[in-house]
Amino acid sequence: MDDSYNIHHCNLPENPQAQREIDNAQVIMAVAEEEKATIPSKDMYDSGIPSSPQSPQRACSPTMVMSSIPEGPSDEAYDNQIEELEDPMSLLHKALSIKMFDLVYFMLFKYKMKEFTTKAEMLEIIFGEYEEYYAVILSEASQCLRLVFGIDMIEIDPFVHTYALVKALGITYDGMMTDVQGIPKTGLLIVVLGVIFMQGNCVSEEVIWEMLNNVGIDSFLYENPRKLITQDFVQEGYLVYSPVPDSDPPSHEFLWGPRAFAETTKMRVLEFFASITKTDPTSYPEIYAETLRDELDMA
Repeated sequence: MDDSYNIHHCNLPENPQAQREIDNAQVIMAVAEEEKATIPSKDMYDSGIPSSPQSPQRACSPTMVMSSIPEGPSDEAYDNQIEELEDPMSLLHKALSIKMFDLVYFMLFKYKMKEFTTKAEMLEIIFGEYEEYYAVILSEASQCLRLVFGIDMIEIDPFVHTYALVKALGITYDGMMTDVQGIPKTGLLIVVLGVIFMQGNCVSEEVIWEMLNNVGIDSFLYENPRKLITQDFVQEGYLVYSPVPDSDPPSHEFLWGPRAFAETTKMRVLEFFASITKTDPTSYPEIYAETLRDELDMA
């Protein structure tokens, strides 16, 4: 593997906005791991609006950190701290999480360079005593890559274990500023398309903004998510952003755009969200029936 690879900056051309996006992505993934927020609940997608997990801003607030500190030392508190520090499973979990994050950034680097990756290269990232957990780390890293960035990992050579990194659900847009700068925006686009679909194919902008706030995306993972959604995704043809007639105060609603219909299907979006919640698409009977009708119409 090229020794010039750097796990956090990837030795890419310096760009303040690109680096800010990478740093923000690192923070939100760490918080998501700590708060177990990377796997949304089934109820989140039943309603189309995420339940209210603790956002990264709230999870990291100084008030919450200070309130978790005991007013004074005690033998019990000290013993609990020592026990936690010495808990082998806790230490192993944290170590594996770090390896998982390292692997995610390595795969992002490979995606940006438009290069395949191999099991041998990924083992170099995991190296040492944690190689025996390769399968677990790879599974978690590929899931994180899919959920946060909308990137799928596909094995193209099962003998050498070579993998390609591609945009999920057939979508051809990733929203990166250039080929090697910024972070993929496909994950956010898929989430918005999913919320629209599961809310009856048309959703008010208030629902979208609430979703962003609930999952801690608003102005955190992306520098300006509202611009991405109302301008970039609309200009690219993935969304339609229309004023609601006679609304007071004036408001807008979102629908799928022509490019979304051309590149993906409701069934693929439903399967994506079912995989997140570890359920079957038939767990959503009304939505599943609608997707089947659409599939038949297309056929």
